[in-house]
Amino acid sequence: MYQRIYDNRKRLTNCLFLFYILAVLSLTFIVRETMVLRTPENRGVVLQPFREFEAMMSGMHFFWFKQIFLNVLLFVPFGVLLPMVSGYFKNPIVTVITGCLFSGTIEIMQYITGRGLTEVDDVITNTIGAAVGVMLYKLVSKVYQVYHVYNRIIK
Repeated sequence: MYQRIYDNRKRLTNCLFLFYILAVLSLTFIVRETMVLRTPENRGVVLQPFREFEAMMSGMHFFWFKQIFLNVLLFVPFGVLLPMVSGYFKNPIVTVITGCLFSGTIEIMQYITGRGLTEVDDVITNTIGAAVGVMLYKLVSKVYQVYHVYNRIIK
């Protein structure tokens, strides 16, 4: 019985992760295309790291705060779900590096296809989001373990 519950949870987690990846790709390639008109001839590249952070500190605070916050938020589920999909990714460093590589791949594909703006800041903030997500995963896992130990002691 417990094996079946575990298998169902694993299937659900894998489906959620696949849905999440498809949603991120859709947001970064399909939805964004309708918001920002770019063509392969009209590519945008910003290689200056922390440009959005500097802009937030110097002027249009809310706009840049929102940009940074949404980029971080976009990759939090990556850091939470990936360790649940495979035990290999329970190592936080591996998960964060994988998040950075996934984000970098998206940015490279945005450049190649001419969809969206290719920015180093996006890779930085997405990687921060993956790190936040894996920390949340570790925290919830620890709370879950303590809860189970506590329940066994009481029973």
